[in-house]
Amino acid sequence: MTDTSQAPAMSASAGNRNWMDPVPADWDAFVALRAAALENRTSRNSLRDWIGSRDLDDATRGIALAAAGDLRGAATLLEGQTDALPRLLCALALEARRRPRAALAIHATLVDDRAVASEARRGCARVHALLRDLEGLEADSGHMQSSGASAADIEWVDGLIDECAGRHVEACAAFEKALATDPHHADAAFALGSLVTRRGDEDAAVSIYEGFLKGELPHHAGALMNLGMAYEDREDNRSAARCFRLVVEADPQSKRARSYLRDAQASSEQYYDEGRERKADKQNAVLRIPVTDFELSVRARNCLQRMNIHTLGDLVCRTESELLSFKNFGETSLQEVKDILAVKGLRLGMMPSDITKDPTASLAALAPNGEVSEIKISELDLSVRSRAALATLGITNVGELMETTETTLLSCKNFGQTSLDEIKSKLRSLNVGLAP
Repeated sequence: MTDTSQAPAMSASAGNRNWMDPVPADWDAFVALRAAALENRTSRNSLRDWIGSRDLDDATRGIALAAAGDLRGAATLLEGQTDALPRLLCALALEARRRPRAALAIHATLVDDRAVASEARRGCARVHALLRDLEGLEADSGHMQSSGASAADIEWVDGLIDECAGRHVEACAAFEKALATDPHHADAAFALGSLVTRRGDEDAAVSIYEGFLKGELPHHAGALMNLGMAYEDREDNRSAARCFRLVVEADPQSKRARSYLRDAQASSEQYYDEGRERKADKQNAVLRIPVTDFELSVRARNCLQRMNIHTLGDLVCRTESELLSFKNFGETSLQEVKDILAVKGLRLGMMPSDITKDPTASLAALAPNGEVSEIKISELDLSVRSRAALATLGITNVGELMETTETTLLSCKNFGQTSLDEIKSKLRSLNVGLAP
């Protein structure tokens, strides 16, 4: 790696800190560097200016970029490196790029390397949980216990095992225990927030995620994105923008965060009635509730699992005849299912099964009596900015939208070409368009 003590003087804008003296060689040192870099905007800019002002070898530049939040750029430089920390950072970049199996292949080779073992073990557990690999999680738990991992890590993995097995009450308890042991355990906090969200308790999830916003927990892009979306649902667009901005500042290459930030900023000064949307959000939260949260017989539970039915939303897409046609699923199991749906005001066959498979079919299926023009704007899954503009114009359904011209839409405050393209794409999927 580059001898930074012999490097030329930094530019004034980079400040006086020599960020890579010494170059981190293990996970703990990297975490300390990243925490210093992400402390505030001045620190982030200082590190990025420092990187740009120095002639660094690939390994040093890659580690510095990762600390500054650019995992994608770091991975390009670190690929092929043999030291433990660069390889671990490549695995984390693969996780961020949604390539879990490739990340797991690297994490698994590092679980006994003292320099990065703790994070490599956590990486294995995160990937196994994402893949719902119960056997892999149980192996992770055993390895953590035999290798002297922290109590919080062990409790967190136990929670992942419970969650994967459908024991959600026990999973919540395990994640809470992990956080009681280590209040700064970001993985446990994120797992707990995600789980309570799926169970429909948005208030509890927001309370958990706000720990990341307040700096009580280490930076976590997923938690901040989830919190930002929860704020958007509450029409608190300024707070949502703050969350998305923190993600963008830490990772300027995140297209998703930048898109959400633009929408939140565009909506922060717009006020309109989203009663229908809020009602739909509550309904969606109910549909995300796992069927394992309810008391079911072993036969009914096993049948539903084999039919790939995991949530109430999956269940209401099925009809009575579909369920009864499945081996070992009889009238008794059917009544159990109908009873748990009735508790939530739902019933079998409420949605056609292809809604979750084909986006075009899902929109067409929402048309009352087959009339596309009667589909509500709230059912088109538009961005906040697009919904706000249409609400300002008093457009409530597809029929009214079809009578609107591009010029009218573009004349609306904060409505730009991106929003126009989004709306035209939705209409094309219904084989209709805007007025000429």
